[in-house]
Amino acid sequence: MNDGPNLRRGLLGHWPGERSPDGVVSDRSPEANHGNYGVDARWIWFTNPRAVRHVDDRDRTYLCYLGGPSGRDIVAAAYDHDDRSFLTTVLASEFSADDHTNPSIHVREDGHVLVFWAGHNGDALFSAVSSEPESIAAFERPGRIEQESVTYPNPVRAPWSDELYLFYRDRTYTSDATDDKYGYVGDGNVYYRVSTDGGRTWGDQTRIVRPPEGHYSMYFVPAAGEEAIHFFFTDAERGGDAPKWNVMYARFRDGSFAAADGTPIADPDELPLRKDDLEVVYDSTAPGNHSTWIWDAAVDADGHPVAAYATFPSTLAHEYRYARWDGDRWRDFHLADAGRYVARRPIELHYSGGLSLDRDDPSVVYGCVARGDDCVLRRFETDTGGETWAEVPVTRRPNGCDLRPVVPRNASDELPVLWLAGSYEHMDTSQTVLRGLPADHLAGGELEGDGRHGVDLGVDLYDAAAFREGLTVCARVDARTLDERGVVANAGGAVTLGVGLDGPGYGFALEDERGNETVVSYSDAVAGVPRHLAGRWDGAAVEFAVDGQVVADAPFEGPLAFEELASWTLLKGEYLLGGGFDGAATDVRLYRRPLSDDEVAVLADRSE
Repeated sequence: MNDGPNLRRGLLGHWPGERSPDGVVSDRSPEANHGNYGVDARWIWFTNPRAVRHVDDRDRTYLCYLGGPSGRDIVAAAYDHDDRSFLTTVLASEFSADDHTNPSIHVREDGHVLVFWAGHNGDALFSAVSSEPESIAAFERPGRIEQESVTYPNPVRAPWSDELYLFYRDRTYTSDATDDKYGYVGDGNVYYRVSTDGGRTWGDQTRIVRPPEGHYSMYFVPAAGEEAIHFFFTDAERGGDAPKWNVMYARFRDGSFAAADGTPIADPDELPLRKDDLEVVYDSTAPGNHSTWIWDAAVDADGHPVAAYATFPSTLAHEYRYARWDGDRWRDFHLADAGRYVARRPIELHYSGGLSLDRDDPSVVYGCVARGDDCVLRRFETDTGGETWAEVPVTRRPNGCDLRPVVPRNASDELPVLWLAGSYEHMDTSQTVLRGLPADHLAGGELEGDGRHGVDLGVDLYDAAAFREGLTVCARVDARTLDERGVVANAGGAVTLGVGLDGPGYGFALEDERGNETVVSYSDAVAGVPRHLAGRWDGAAVEFAVDGQVVADAPFEGPLAFEELASWTLLKGEYLLGGGFDGAATDVRLYRRPLSDDEVAVLADRSE
């Protein structure tokens, strides 16, 4: 579409409504602010498994994440490898915006799917089992286990029995970690419970590891071998850029712990373990070493444990490392320079892009490597036990950040890895979409909203100063419903174009610094009939045009109230949370000036 010089003037974003096969939504404006299209999803790396392939009557990869229609839902999903469908079920609506609350998933041998979740330092562990095997269509009523302050449920089937173990972190709140300005509280212990009936009921909890007095948490990742469960730990004083000490190891079987060479560490009656009881794989206190954080664990074909982790020579230069037990000693190697922290809000400065081991072949590692503001997923492989590595990019069109990869257990060649793509501000304000599903690579199409899909356009792009001359947001929309709130375009929490903003119909809303929202709307609309919508503001009044004709106006002096790190999204609300638009959107535009009546009419005519 040739806009000519006038319709290019002040154009900050023009998304025609087409997406490429890899999910990128191209921006044709001079700003070229491309976006990521996909199912809204977020997760942390300490809650696992997040994806498991199970093959019986059906060949499906089951996965779970935080997202869904509200962006805060606990979601179970299944990708069917035969018909290439992607099915989802919401298990808990509006649970949390915090990615530390993402669920974990376990598929029993009989095909029933179990999902576990908890708050970020929540008061209960939740679990639900599917009503039918090899199906996520319906789940039985969720179970609840009261806890004090629980996070990170990790289900693991015991290799020595039919028992199901659930490992998690809980707190005792006996001391403060520090006078840290973020208020971190110490004593994050590791516990487990055991189920003998496939996860329907659980025994009493056992505390297995506690951190040093006052430290924030003992972080852990387990990996099941044929004879034991292998644990790697990191001791964290607190979050942010505070010290995180060591990669440590212990082998678990029948309630007892041992070192990698089999030397006993503790029997069940000697628990909990202390930090000094654990075997040190990487010593953060050794000369030349740094703070570290464990990311993933696996067991190789010889039954030996393998770990992937990050170290922090500086917060702007993370390093990925790889350690494995060779039967006699630990061997530890540099894997890759990881780049800077990925969180846009400078709090969690040890959040790397992320690592994931292939549990079936831990000579393969997927890692997200930051280069400036971009972070790209790469596949690493070694045939020297980690001493040397070959690498290839998985994503070839970097757009924002690739984050937190996950290799499904028993992964298929068709779906070897899943990851998140988008922008990451903080644990509760990320705007990331799911990547890796084979359906992502089908032919591209228009921007289709279904309440789950959204488009991340990045953060911290503009502020109120960018709109001194006013603004215009416009799009051609085809809404399937006009009754429920649905966001077509959201600009920094201050500007919203969509449906159901002030009752049934189309609407345009602006919010000022005092928290006052002004909405202009059009109620004489019919679902399924495409309309061109244009909201504009000239610094004194806001107007709303439908199909080129002004239908509503109201005074609005501003100034606009943008978030400090403003979120810019399409098809869903701010940070891809809530307000999912149900319908199609094309020719979405953002201007830093109010368009004239004639210009709005031209765009309305062109979009038909």
